[in-house]
Amino acid sequence: MQAAETSEEGDALLAEIFGILAANGGESVLAGQDFARGISVAITKYEDSAAAVKTQIEIGAKGLLEFVSAGPFVALDEWWPIASAAINDN
Repeated sequence: MQAAETSEEGDALLAEIFGILAANGGESVLAGQDFARGISVAITKYEDSAAAVKTQIEIGAKGLLEFVSAGPFVALDEWWPIASAAINDN
């Protein structure tokens, strides 16, 4: 997030970020801090990947956040059957 010198500035930046998420149909599932890596982590649900990409571009272009990693998230109950099949095929 941009450098905020006061909590009011931080609140305003977060409001702008969440406004962009909402405008693109994003639903925040989880947001928090990974202190081991010194980064913020957020999981946001979108109706489609185009909305997710549009959101990332808008937030990045405004310099509100720098994305270290962005992409689809697959829940364990969906991922494990795929992974198991791949393991068994080898």
